[in-house]
Amino acid sequence: MKKIILAIMLVIFTLSLSACKIQSNVLVIGMDLNWPPFEDVDANGDPYGISVGLAEELGEYLGRDIKIIDMDFSNLIPAVDSGQIDVILASMTITADREDSVDFSEPYFFYPLITVMNKTFATDNNVTTKAQLFAVDGASFVGTASTISLTIPTVEATNPVINEVLDTEAAAASIITGAADAFIISASTAAAINNVNPDTTSLLWEAVDYSPIGMAVKEGRDDGLLEDLNEFIAGLEVNGVFDRLALKYDADIAADIPGKGLEIYLGE
Repeated sequence: MKKIILAIMLVIFTLSLSACKIQSNVLVIGMDLNWPPFEDVDANGDPYGISVGLAEELGEYLGRDIKIIDMDFSNLIPAVDSGQIDVILASMTITADREDSVDFSEPYFFYPLITVMNKTFATDNNVTTKAQLFAVDGASFVGTASTISLTIPTVEATNPVINEVLDTEAAAASIITGAADAFIISASTAAAINNVNPDTTSLLWEAVDYSPIGMAVKEGRDDGLLEDLNEFIAGLEVNGVFDRLALKYDADIAADIPGKGLEIYLGE
């Protein structure tokens, strides 16, 4: 009888170990599915977008199933720190402050930061280049506190007026109404503002800067995952990942940014 019980316990233990191995092979990826064309959902409510496609490519490269967890952007770093997710893959800009909390991969995209301007301001000052914009004495720049929307003009513009607002919607409203002159933001966001408000806004396509985008893991994680991410990123071009993403998502990018495709996010 004891032998039978011992055998049953051994079977249960073996099955438990197998289940753990299966579970550990699932790579849990966190992203905020509210930022098309990178992080979004399709008509069925399933994850969709460039970052989702990249996550699927990552899973195939690693030979692991992936599970995407949708959460607010502000919760991503606490989630990777607590172990709720393995990887942040969510259009997260690599910054010094964030590097104090997580370990970043090498950048895989470089988001161009361009300027959406009040149309009257742009016309009156004949602004067609970044140099001309920053040369306008007393131009009014709008953005949220401590972001590149304000830090760049604070340093580079001529006697700028700096207007802090709570969010992107408030910044856009300031440009539309003429309460502010210029808003430096990602190309997709700038284009979306201009697409809806073509009579009151205009775009300055020359990039003010490029924002490096990386994946992130828990700080100090030492199981080789970060090294695997960097190997995957190093091979994005030669392994055809960029080509496959472009084929699938260029139309989505062009819907907001006419004439543009994935190449706009690959740097200069």
